[in-house]
Amino acid sequence: MKPQRCDRVVRVIERLSDGHFHSGEALGALLGVSRTAVSQYIKDIQALGVDVFRITGKGYRLAAPLALINMDHIQANIAAQGERVDNIHLERILASTNDYIKQQIGQGIDPGFTVFSEAQTQGRGRRGKRWVSPFGSNLYMSIYWRLDQGMSAAMGLSIALGTVIAELLSELGVFDVEVKWPNDVLVNGKKVAGILIELEGQALGVAHSIIGIGLNLTMPPWLADQIDQPWTDLSTLLNGKFNRDEVAAALVMKCRKALLAYNESGLNRFLPSWQKYDRLAKQPVRILMGDKELHGIAEGIDETGALLVKREGNLERFHAGEVSLRYGA
Repeated sequence: MKPQRCDRVVRVIERLSDGHFHSGEALGALLGVSRTAVSQYIKDIQALGVDVFRITGKGYRLAAPLALINMDHIQANIAAQGERVDNIHLERILASTNDYIKQQIGQGIDPGFTVFSEAQTQGRGRRGKRWVSPFGSNLYMSIYWRLDQGMSAAMGLSIALGTVIAELLSELGVFDVEVKWPNDVLVNGKKVAGILIELEGQALGVAHSIIGIGLNLTMPPWLADQIDQPWTDLSTLLNGKFNRDEVAAALVMKCRKALLAYNESGLNRFLPSWQKYDRLAKQPVRILMGDKELHGIAEGIDETGALLVKREGNLERFHAGEVSLRYGA
């Protein structure tokens, strides 16, 4: 979406976010365009996963009011804890928050640089899977982190961050939180958050990690058929009793502290928490390695973040692969 069009789409969403009717004429005046042009912007908004309807004589309205991210609130919450806020940004619509960070690395950004977006038009998860990213519904965040020890130091990052996301959800009052190796956070077996870590740099030199995090807050039910796995969101789990900006601020602070701790001591500080939330522990699992399928019993993770699996009496380590519980084993 071109910058001018994107800006106009955002302005219409901001005006409609109050949940009231707004006429095509009034929206056209806001943008300096015709009512016909407004209808095209409404289609763009619907393509972003926002439920908009129109009633003749009244105008356009969202199916429900939209609580947009307020960066002033987020930064105030973080500043109150004595943390840096000048490197936390909001871009209303991005192709991908991870891609945005990649573009900024060349500008000399500092570790901890963070961007939020209200929507991703090309959001993705592990193995290139699509991450459904409707506007104003969830949290889409990426953090830049420098790895002085090179790419090998990135292996346990998703483990460390998965544990602190699980801790955050538990602190908010969510029960039955689980972590699933290597990068998923679940509740009762349903995905609520995911982590995508991408690397830039040389294998033996300084590496740049781009850490993308998606946390489901209020996923529109009508998008459910676009998601290919069981999922849940914070609104369902907490009956809507949470503040989006406060959750966003807490997520930034926890992730930054986790990254500093990881730099200092690797995964050691996170292993007890992982063990507490580990969904796979002592369970029969299936591991897909390309065309190969392996079976065994999950035995937790080691100090590098590798998955430990007992197979035929031997303890084996897996650094990659698609893992799922093997029911009926």
